Amino acid sequence: MADYLFVPQSVLDKWSEQGRIQVDGNVLTILGEQKSFTLTSAVRFIKMEAGDDNVGLLAKVKTTDALKQMGAEHYMESVILGESAYQVQQGFLADANALRRAAAASQAAAAKSGSAPAPGAAPGAAVGKGTQDEKKGAEQDMLAQFLLDNLQ
Repeated sequence: MADYLFVPQSVLDKWSEQGRIQVDGNVLTILGEQKSFTLTSAVRFIKMEAGDDNVGLLAKVKTTDALKQMGAEHYMESVILGESAYQVQQGFLADANALRRAAAASQAAAAKSGSAPAPGAAPGAAVGKGTQDEKKGAEQDMLAQFLLDNLQ
């Protein structure tokens, strides 16, 4: 699963109007869960307007910095790269690593407040690689589920 999830600008606008999120600079906070995510400006390539997709950008997401490095010209909902013109959807990449950091911080706070350790876990035991991968996947699934539940 990817470490970033694309969130269209229109969706962020809708969530903000509904009071579900707060955006401060490049940080998105889900208000009901008090979880924060770093946002990076990006576009999703929707369809060709002219030319051929020689570089394979259709259905891909690129940050605006990556577009500059490629020599692409981006304006509103269009990107021109060489002889090719694309229609794009503006939005942001939400950093799923922020979710992991937030979950780790909440677990540390729970441990300090005296919450019981997870069943079968020895006090002070290090989390194994397999468990970390499972946790990472579960946290990314949680962010993805929030996005899916709220895209309507």
